[in-house]
Amino acid sequence: MDSLANDDSPQRNTDNYSDRYYYPDPDAHSKPDTDGHGYALRTPHRDHASSPHRDQHTHCIADDDLHLVSIGRPKRNPNDHPRDLLDQASNPKRGRTNRTSMNDLVAHLKTLISAPGLSGYEAPVRVLIEAAWRPLTDEISTSRLGSLHAFRGGAAPQPRPSLLLAAHMDAIGLLVAGLSGEFIRLARVGGIDARVLPGQIVTVHGRKELSGVIVRPPSHLLPPENRQGITALENLLVDTGLNARELARLVRPGNPVSFAQPPTELNGETLVGHSLDNRASIAALTHCLAALKDRQVGWDLWAVATSQEEVTLGGASTSAFQLRPSLAVAVDVTFASSPGSPAHKTYPLGKGPTLGWGPNIHPALYQAFKKLAERLEIPFSMEVTPQHSGTDAIALQVAAEGVPTMLISIPLRNMHTPVEMVSCKDIARAGRLLAEFAASLEADFLETLSWDN
Repeated sequence: MDSLANDDSPQRNTDNYSDRYYYPDPDAHSKPDTDGHGYALRTPHRDHASSPHRDQHTHCIADDDLHLVSIGRPKRNPNDHPRDLLDQASNPKRGRTNRTSMNDLVAHLKTLISAPGLSGYEAPVRVLIEAAWRPLTDEISTSRLGSLHAFRGGAAPQPRPSLLLAAHMDAIGLLVAGLSGEFIRLARVGGIDARVLPGQIVTVHGRKELSGVIVRPPSHLLPPENRQGITALENLLVDTGLNARELARLVRPGNPVSFAQPPTELNGETLVGHSLDNRASIAALTHCLAALKDRQVGWDLWAVATSQEEVTLGGASTSAFQLRPSLAVAVDVTFASSPGSPAHKTYPLGKGPTLGWGPNIHPALYQAFKKLAERLEIPFSMEVTPQHSGTDAIALQVAAEGVPTMLISIPLRNMHTPVEMVSCKDIARAGRLLAEFAASLEADFLETLSWDN
């Protein structure tokens, strides 16, 4: 896949993103109204810096037992200590209530999961992340595989070590495999469970966005082996309501198909929706960057929204090779406890993030995060990963000559379905833990790392 935004590319306007971008059409290279990367534009190009709406994209988030920070342009006094902001967040007489700040976190996350962004087609969500991270970092660029690199320079003397925080922004979904008269046949992008698909509302990203519903043909029309039990994906169809001629004009094989289930807030500060794997971790990185905005950090810091984790791990592999960090932390989701789930393999919602432990994790980094979480009184669980972790940590660890790597995960229920569930408290706690780790790194920290300790 060609670079979506090299350093010499014209800067895209990041206002009103959902009104400007379609997914790439396989034939978009032949159409004049594209941005040069196959993405059809709905409005003329405007420079982001000159946009009159630039400052309207600001949200605030806070951990329930942590502190209030802002996403976008920070509003707080540089002399304020984070604990002072905790007092403001929890005391209505001194500032906004904690409930209000948590509502802002939910609003930010809803924005992220309302945008499409399948593996290999991340542009619609990438512009949202860029808008949130640009005011919090010094430089932003996009890799040749479409990962977003946000850099913040450290305060220690050169040569400085660097810390890479990675969360994948891509989501599972579907592709148009072909047309069958008035209906669309489907192929998987990532690990989708066909059991949850019938009846789902989707968006087909063709020459224009089309709403559709995934349908299951009547049992007597299916092959005999598929008349009972789960209907295989190749026997499911998308019905857009269009006739065959109009459908063929607007939709081609290769067009992405994304879930259109709207996000829903439930009790206990939980959010339900699609693509929380792994937009929840993107929100945690945003929280981390905002918490560090007015704090001195010795090390250089890279926040990376990786591409293609669900299919190839390609974003993490190439970004780690390009940036050559001294340490890396992958942030992802893990399985939350649910009825019938094994207690030793799942983790409770609302009880904090998990800290990975196993061959994919550097043991000294696990100990450092464990001690830090205990000191900060952030609840956590140990997550044992006896083989590979199934996350970007796999690729980060073996990049170049090898990178000491840690894994922080946020419990998620109903993973890889359109109704994933996450606790916003866990997101904020993970973000704060990352921020405090980055701020605590001393110049000689690498000298203390030993795999055998």
